[in-house]
Amino acid sequence: MVVAMLALLAWVPADAAPLRFDPASPPERVGVRAGRPVYRFAHLEGRVVDLAVSDGVVFRVAPGMPAPPGAVFLGGRSWRLPSASPIVTAQALAARAGIHGVFPDVLLPQAPAGGEGVYDDPSRGSQWWVDRLSMDRLWAVSPGDPDVRVAVIDSAIDIGHPDLADAVTAPYDAIDDDEDPSPAAPCGPELACDLHGTAVSGAALARGGNEVGIVGMCPACTLVPIRLLGEDGDTPLSADVRAFEHAIAAGAGVINNSWGFTESIPVPEPLAEVIARASIEGRGGLGALVVFAAGNDDRRIRPIELAALEDVLCVSATDSYGYPTNYTNAGPAVDVAAPSATVSVVPGGGVTTTFGGTSAAAPVVSGLAGWVLAQDPTLTAADLRALIEGTAAPSASVPPDADGRNDVYGWGVIDPVGILETLYPPDAEAAAGCACATSADWGGGGHPLRNASPAVVALLAVRCARRRRA
Repeated sequence: MVVAMLALLAWVPADAAPLRFDPASPPERVGVRAGRPVYRFAHLEGRVVDLAVSDGVVFRVAPGMPAPPGAVFLGGRSWRLPSASPIVTAQALAARAGIHGVFPDVLLPQAPAGGEGVYDDPSRGSQWWVDRLSMDRLWAVSPGDPDVRVAVIDSAIDIGHPDLADAVTAPYDAIDDDEDPSPAAPCGPELACDLHGTAVSGAALARGGNEVGIVGMCPACTLVPIRLLGEDGDTPLSADVRAFEHAIAAGAGVINNSWGFTESIPVPEPLAEVIARASIEGRGGLGALVVFAAGNDDRRIRPIELAALEDVLCVSATDSYGYPTNYTNAGPAVDVAAPSATVSVVPGGGVTTTFGGTSAAAPVVSGLAGWVLAQDPTLTAADLRALIEGTAAPSASVPPDADGRNDVYGWGVIDPVGILETLYPPDAEAAAGCACATSADWGGGGHPLRNASPAVVALLAVRCARRRRA
């Protein structure tokens, strides 16, 4: 498995390579930020990134090898060694056998990526995207399954909210390393507080039919709430690694990330590695679908960024008319588009009508992915991704390129009904002889059928044939 993952990382284009620590050419100290030393890390072709460094080093240990004395376990094979001289310690660790992916515990500049039928929940009528996506047709088949776990890595999450409390399992705070990801300050309708993580969780997983708030995309799936984003805007790399390690250990089938770095910087190797491992080792080896919001800067996503990682499903945002929002990021990294869920729950039991951003589009996709796994929990992460991308509806407003995608919508806007009809075909048509099963019909390089199983390729082939006849 380790060899397979290293090979996977090696396939990443050079420009998208993760940020690595070179013990032979350590970073140069260039200043101080918020009391922390700032070092200049070299990337490719003379590119550099300046990052503050905390008092520790993050690394992973090969199977069967012991961790150094004093190291703190982050989960899985990941560890952190406290040190008053992290650069020197990183050099020493990099020279030890059985220790890999060594990197100083840098403070990463990340923040939230957002702004602010079947069920009759009080605010259901305001959920325009639920109607646009025809989710009632899916919920009439199934509300989801509690055995399907969707991790939300975000800011603080009100795990006692009446629309979320029944969904919560394995809560975790990766900043404080404890089991309470709740907001630190009291929250309520008249009190200002951090609502982001709670709103993201609600868009994906709010309970349905409980006479409270809204209904999430998968109202019967389980929420694994993980607090990662702090209040000061800088988060240790070790906390990022902890968050994903916890999601893997908790058995999450989908991992939602409605956040990103506030600067366009390459991804440190330990973070890229744990995300890659989540996508292939999560859920007992079936893999977890890792979803990231595209971001709200109205710019192109660079290939070095989090949202551009090969193991990430990147989601851009559309408005209530199906058009791209005026803030959504774009570029080759974008895989699919989804409506920005503007109504969601907030800490203290309330509801907001001013949520939004790509932060609100990503959990729409994550909740839908959870619903799909509830129908077939044997799907791999690659199969799940293929179903979401392969059924996405191309937009008439931004024509696709020769490969069948574009930089604004990716492969298209998510199509829950298309997924429903793919999983539960309305007729007995077989895939045999369908010309759509070739990679050419789904874009260059085999997209979006890359790594999908033959069974899912056959399902999507039938879907493709129906599209052509239409």
